[in-house]
Amino acid sequence: MQEFDKEIEQFIKMHSLWTNGSRILVACSGGVDSMVLLHFLGTLRAHFNVHIGAVHVDHMLRGKESAEDGQFVQSLCTRLAIPFYGGQVPVPEILKRAGGNVQTICREGRYAFFDDVMQRNGYDTLVTGHHAEDQLETILMQITKGVSPLGMPTHRKLKHGLLARPFLPLRKESLYAYAKKHQVPFREDPSNQEDAYMRNRFRHHIVPSILEENPAVAKSIVPLTDELQEDERFLQQLAKEQIETHIIFTKDGYPTMHVHAFRRMPTALQRRAIPLLLNYLYDKENNAISYKSDLIRQLMEHLHSDYGNISIDLPDGFQFIRSYDQFYFQLKQDIQRKKIPLPKGEKTDWDEQTWLYWEDVTKVKNDVLLNAKEVAFFNLSKLSLPLSVRHRKEGDRILLKGMTNAKRLSRLFIDEKVSRSLRDRLPVVVTHSDEVCAIPKLRYGSNFTKEQTVESKYIFVVGTH
Repeated sequence: MQEFDKEIEQFIKMHSLWTNGSRILVACSGGVDSMVLLHFLGTLRAHFNVHIGAVHVDHMLRGKESAEDGQFVQSLCTRLAIPFYGGQVPVPEILKRAGGNVQTICREGRYAFFDDVMQRNGYDTLVTGHHAEDQLETILMQITKGVSPLGMPTHRKLKHGLLARPFLPLRKESLYAYAKKHQVPFREDPSNQEDAYMRNRFRHHIVPSILEENPAVAKSIVPLTDELQEDERFLQQLAKEQIETHIIFTKDGYPTMHVHAFRRMPTALQRRAIPLLLNYLYDKENNAISYKSDLIRQLMEHLHSDYGNISIDLPDGFQFIRSYDQFYFQLKQDIQRKKIPLPKGEKTDWDEQTWLYWEDVTKVKNDVLLNAKEVAFFNLSKLSLPLSVRHRKEGDRILLKGMTNAKRLSRLFIDEKVSRSLRDRLPVVVTHSDEVCAIPKLRYGSNFTKEQTVESKYIFVVGTH
């Protein structure tokens, strides 16, 4: 085994990136990093005792050229007898329709496709070709943004598995050398040469100067970030234990705590306790608030002040309130409850982002399916129709497939780890008699199936604007 191979194998074992028999999906753009990773794992899959697949997403930003990237990746997969999964994210169309940040749209669309491929095909680990210079760039960007410089984690949880970065200890020059030695083809994305993106500016103008000053800094930054991340995990655990010791919940389920109990915690734990408290309010996957250091500092100041009572508005209508020796969170005002009909064969807007639609299976419109984010099939008696959609209310229950008794929505939300803010925004689909039959974006009742069956009379579609 070559020195390159030994270094990576040692890193994989040290961080337990996967186990024997793992099903590994390589995220492959066509660049040197991911193509070398694909070749490396493809040729050593028997040695690692793993199954390998490759996934590529075309963001449709460079027309025919970006489409050819996928064909390029697929050709290496064919050569190595590796399953290939290709997909598209129509970024220009999304930008035109809804606006937004190009990189954010690309990343969200890309990882949504990765997640779908992993779930459908039984992959447990997604791997990327990030290397030592990528880690150095990330550290510098985090410092510039005022974020704790912890770098990228070696591995982290995904919705359906784990993301791992086995190439983090390698310099990029090692990847070029490997590609040359093993004749691994790769393509350079021309957008990587543009200075429009922050990472590219650091890559072109800042990192080269640092490497010229100390060529070993990129490799040495990796064990340093490992140590920082280990320290952070330990402090997070201590903060969690402190919070769980002192936290109380109001009858509405919002966290509250004595100010003096908070102040007795070490300052390092206080800083980490605030995001943990906010996590009781916000969905951690798609939180409305990014817990930046300025917000944490602001709340810290108010928790250490003895001057009067304090009220701070937070996103999604939440408030932070410090009153006497207590602080707590609450909704500024209850969400405006509504119940609206769901006419058959028509798109119905639930909120600014989401629309709902149902129709006979044989009459569904093609344009509806093209813009679908969720599709389900169902069969209900005519007495249960028409359908309506509303917010949740006290006492709501839903009968899930495989269960004999209906389950309380309040219990379902806890089991599914649905954040407090999201619970009050989810659409609840009810029958004519106001029985809950579906909670789009979360769970569907016993009369619904994901795949069409011979008994499927109706189709239910969820889309986004």
